[in-house]
Amino acid sequence: METIRRLEVLWAYSLQCARAPASAPACDPFWTGAGIVAVAAVALVALYILRRMMRNLLAVRAERIRVAERARVADEDTMAQYKADTDKLFAVSSQEDVEQRIKRALEERKKKDQWQRPGASGKKEGPE
Repeated sequence: METIRRLEVLWAYSLQCARAPASAPACDPFWTGAGIVAVAAVALVALYILRRMMRNLLAVRAERIRVAERARVADEDTMAQYKADTDKLFAVSSQEDVEQRIKRALEERKKKDQWQRPGASGKKEGPE
């Protein structure tokens, strides 16, 4: 009940100060409060507008980056044309077959190195 009475008194005071000239000394606190509320409302509206502008600016920037990335990479048809056939690359029947292929490749390499580099086998070639 006390709160309602205080609000009624504040309402009557604000109506009286709104009718009186702004230079009335009794209304200085009212006009100061009204000015603070007005500045706060303008600041909140400006902050809201700036926030929306920044959000739109960042969205445009992100879209430009996305478009630049898309332009840097080939389109899907070109990528599909040059796609690697991974099934053929990793078609290995068993682990033992891999071991045999590695051993065979190492032996062939050793033979190839011996024929390509003189003295690679540790034997000295030439006149003794």
